[in-house]
Amino acid sequence: MAFSCDKCGYKNTEVKTGGGIGPKARRITFKFEKEEDLNRDCFKSDTTQLEIPELELVLEPGTLGSMYTTVEGLLTKIHDQLEKDNPFKTGDSADGQKFKELLTKIQLFSEGKSNFTLILDDGLANQFMYNPFAPEADPQMTVEEYDRTEEQMDDLGISQMKV
Repeated sequence: MAFSCDKCGYKNTEVKTGGGIGPKARRITFKFEKEEDLNRDCFKSDTTQLEIPELELVLEPGTLGSMYTTVEGLLTKIHDQLEKDNPFKTGDSADGQKFKELLTKIQLFSEGKSNFTLILDDGLANQFMYNPFAPEADPQMTVEEYDRTEEQMDDLGISQMKV
């Protein structure tokens, strides 16, 4: 879906998933090692929790919506949203050194200047990370399928479904 406002110039593109619900949840753990890894395609659905352990950063499902982009594009979007919409950027918190350091680290990651781990955890298994070695395993990526937790079942509305 794409939206563009002629009046204010706001633009938004979002990918909406469709289809059935798979039997398992999936977690993709990607270890960034080299600059060309920034060009890897990835899909983050709106039900995906995104985590970067090195930053102690966790974006809950729904944050940023869904998007098909590259690792660099994802990091840039995170940086831009934090910089633009974060209430800790203004007022008494404006001088917060920790927040500035977080933005700087995300910028370094998006420029390929520091290694990091990207975890995409989706209760509906609607996320994707390109594997250039397919059909062989990717040495930088771990894909785990697991039974959904009760919390995921509730958050996704699966517990309340009458089938």
